[in-house]
Amino acid sequence: MIRVLIIEDDLRIAQINCRFVEKIEGFEVVGIATDKQQANDHLDILEPDLVLLDLYFPDMNGLELLQHIQRKNPLTDVIIITAAKEFDTVREAIRGGVYDFMIKPVVFERFQEKLKTYQRYHQQMQLLGGANKQVDQEGIDQLLWSSNDRGDKETYLPKGIDKITSEKILAIIQNCPEVLTAEELGKRAGFSRTTARRYLEYFVGKGEMVADISYGTVGRPERVYQRTQQP
Repeated sequence: MIRVLIIEDDLRIAQINCRFVEKIEGFEVVGIATDKQQANDHLDILEPDLVLLDLYFPDMNGLELLQHIQRKNPLTDVIIITAAKEFDTVREAIRGGVYDFMIKPVVFERFQEKLKTYQRYHQQMQLLGGANKQVDQEGIDQLLWSSNDRGDKETYLPKGIDKITSEKILAIIQNCPEVLTAEELGKRAGFSRTTARRYLEYFVGKGEMVADISYGTVGRPERVYQRTQQP
């Protein structure tokens, strides 16, 4: 579960955001803070994965709190939800390390889209950094692709992804076992394991496949893939 802290001085809006979060599988709200003292206490005690942060407070500046979070809680990500539309404010928030930015009022569909995108990013970060291992270029590309699913899913193709090849791989996957590895797909498609994994992670980023870890009886844990349920 991704642990969420809501920092919002308007309790009514905070409760709405709380209900939105609780509708999305894989997230839980661990606290709501409505002022500076509560925000600092909750950050220190709860150590959330994600903060939903407003910028306007009677007793503090949200951008200053963002800087505080970056210093004191470097593993906590921040999505700003605010009525602020000034370009300088948005630029400062981005430079301050905010993951994403939503302008009030926020409808649930947009809210869900943003959190689902963050969820893929968070899962990929956990996978890459779980054992404090070094990250190669492929791992970085997978991380960026999984968190950059904001454009037209049908027309946007990251570097290294070919439309014809992706269609070919999808056709192969439809006739494959329910769960498969990159190595198995590579053998069926005639590609290297690295290429097969690149496309599988691309499909995960688009939401067409899901990934999991399989723990066999021997050897290291292996990443496996499965097509999502189609409506």
